[in-house]
Amino acid sequence: MAEEIKILLVEDNPEIERFIRAALTKHLSSQVNLECKPRFSIALDLLKAQSFDVVLVDLSVSDLQGPGGLARVSTILLTLPVIVLVDENESDPLQSSRDMGMHRWLVKETLSRSRLVDAVKNAVNSKGFREAVRHAE
Repeated sequence: MAEEIKILLVEDNPEIERFIRAALTKHLSSQVNLECKPRFSIALDLLKAQSFDVVLVDLSVSDLQGPGGLARVSTILLTLPVIVLVDENESDPLQSSRDMGMHRWLVKETLSRSRLVDAVKNAVNSKGFREAVRHAE
């Protein structure tokens, strides 16, 4: 049986959620356990109770909009790989996400299944590498 990948998606658009769920469950060789929350604050509560392999965060959810939204996301960077989903016209968050060390950012309007699947695979591999380094120390 394939290993399970636990993914937390912070997304308030049902169409994008369906696209991501379909792409990941169909195109990842591992079993996907995708949990979706419409707000970052709810996702943070869930992160305190459960473990995940990767977090996908849409910066346009209501409690991340405006100044400080990306900084709030960075609070989970030390423990998990984060993939940021941005709108095409959001150039500042793209640069800021790179500067803050986000694992990857994806533009929603040009998001393809293969790009999404590759980003999640790389994030999961990154998490495994981080854990191995922590155990070696």
